[in-house]
Parts: sequence; structure tokens; C-alpha cells
Amino acid sequence: MRISALLAIFVLLSACTDPCTDEVISKKTDSEDKADLVHVRRSCGATTGFSHQIYIVASGTSYENEQPIFVADKVENLAASWQEGNKLDISYDSARIFNFTNFWQSSEVDNFNYIVKVVLSEGT
Repeated sequence: MRISALLAIFVLLSACTDPCTDEVISKKTDSEDKADLVHVRRSCGATTGFSHQIYIVASGTSYENEQPIFVADKVENLAASWQEGNKLDISYDSARIFNFTNFWQSSEVDNFNYIVKVVLSEGT
């Protein structure tokens, strides 16, 4: 009886842990040192593929409690780069995009509005 109860507790506790791991691929600060773009590759186990997530956060802060502005899998040659001021370009050769928003704003960053553009790379 005790072994069954302990086993049940172990199963419940292990189900509460997040099986996903993140690898930060790149982090780039905008030209005004106010915001960072963070490109993360997320893996949730052997039976799933990688997803790529891009975040914009106030410079020097963590992405972990933020919502991504871009989420995709089956990605080839994903690149994100700051353009003039507060404009971010995301380009790729191929991808299956699940989530995308074309702006970001934060009261922590002078209430700046950042514009995000997704571009399919030329030649594909």
C-alpha cells in the first residue's frame, strides 16, 4: 500500500515538470540599446521536432516570462535582424509558422512601438 501511494505521488510530481528545454540561438540588441531580440530553439522531447521562437524584450531582461512574437517549426535558415531604429526583420527559406505578431510594445521601453516584418527569403 505504501509503495503504491509513493509511486502515485512520484507520477503526479513528474507530470508537473516541463519536459521542454530551450537553447538560445542568438540575442541582439537594437541600435538604441533599448530592446533585445532573442531567438530560442525549443525541444520538448524525442517524439517532437524543434520549434523556433523569437522574442523582443526590454534590453537586459529575460525572455522566459514573455510571449514570443514568432513561433515556427520545420524552419530552414531563420534569421532575425534589427533594421533602422525599432524595426525587426525575420527571414527564412521555409517554415511552418504557428504564431506571428507584427508589433511589440513595452511600457518599460519609453512605450516604444516596435514593428516586426516577416520575409520569405529570395530564391525559394
